[in-house]
Amino acid sequence: MAWGDVLSDADLRFIVEAVATQRSDHAHIIELVRDKPDFLEVMLDSEKLFRRVITEEDILIKISPRLLFDILLRRALKDIERESYTMERVGAVERIPVFDNERVVDLMKDKRLRDYLCDVLVSFTRTQSATVYFKSGRVYRRRRYSDLDVDDMIAISGLVEEELRFPLYKRIGDICLFIAGIFPEHITARTPDQFTTRPRIAGKKQRSLQDYEEDAWKFYRLAAEQSDARRANLEDILVTLADNFTLAKKPLNLISERYIKLHKEKWLTQAA
Repeated sequence: MAWGDVLSDADLRFIVEAVATQRSDHAHIIELVRDKPDFLEVMLDSEKLFRRVITEEDILIKISPRLLFDILLRRALKDIERESYTMERVGAVERIPVFDNERVVDLMKDKRLRDYLCDVLVSFTRTQSATVYFKSGRVYRRRRYSDLDVDDMIAISGLVEEELRFPLYKRIGDICLFIAGIFPEHITARTPDQFTTRPRIAGKKQRSLQDYEEDAWKFYRLAAEQSDARRANLEDILVTLADNFTLAKKPLNLISERYIKLHKEKWLTQAA
């Protein structure tokens, strides 16, 4: 993303005040960095900025969600890069080390993919619900749906023309990635005979992690096949996420458990 186009004055001021703590001419520095992306990139990677973000009260009142999640994704990449393994959740509380950190780092070094993950997180700071009316035979029916519910989005995608399905297919993949990444504790643990817990966030069907992986693979690939994906230059990103779901959720897991554990219920999945 071109930061000069998306950062507000408040975002820039926050960055400069957090990083340039030994300077008093913050207004001058803001003007300097506005047109210097390389300088701004260095500031966005600053330890001071990260610490300010995770300790500041009501941070989303002070900066944009896009800036917040970009900073957190940058930090997740750094942490994964310097560690020798990632942790994989097994069941409700157990975790095991997986030696896939180099593959995760290679994936996350793709800036376009990081930007996409940032967009996904931003999209879940406010969720939408609506009522859709549709004809079934001779009868008109009504369905309430949420764009945080996989089953709702699958149902709605079946009601619209094929050429209108791209944002719905894409959203289904994004929901799977978001829940598996940020709220894995709400995913059901499935035994051979039954589901042992009911998810609080997932849709009406009880899903295991494997179910989310399979749905993400299916719907990200369906989205990638749409002409709208090519027009949006997202075809390759969506295929990458379909094929690397397990790796792509690792930085989100890290953000969820290490940086925003106490705040994620407040910052994310709020109804608009």
